[in-house]
Amino acid sequence: MNELERANDNSGNQSAIRTSSPLTTLEVYDQYGAMAYGIILQIIPQPHLAQEILVNVFSSPLLQSCNSYPFTFAVCVIKLARAKAVEAKRQMMAIAPLNDSNYSASESTPEFIFDLAFRQGFSPDEVAEKLKISKPEVLKAFHEFFKSPNA
Repeated sequence: MNELERANDNSGNQSAIRTSSPLTTLEVYDQYGAMAYGIILQIIPQPHLAQEILVNVFSSPLLQSCNSYPFTFAVCVIKLARAKAVEAKRQMMAIAPLNDSNYSASESTPEFIFDLAFRQGFSPDEVAEKLKISKPEVLKAFHEFFKSPNA
């Protein structure tokens, strides 16, 4: 049973979710490296940059704080990998920004809105502003995205 299956076990047994002793960096990489790399690739689709970010994730002092994270270690690694990838993407965008005029309300599909928020790193307020829709419409699109069978 993997980490996520244990977390979704609903048995209420917290010890099944957490390990008894802190994981070493190598153990963390072995267990969660592929998952973190996949998340990073969704945000930064260039493999060589994604690999650099992956190294940054697993060399980060924040990784050790995952040992005391209130949820599963996997959730902490996901959050850290996403944060590092979004930070790198924002730095890249500062160097060569995209033209925001490419966004339109006609593209306001739940998938596109989720992409802007998760992969592009925009807040719900920023997504609403870019698409010229309301924040509640953005939040509704998130809900629809997660309800869809393709999510």
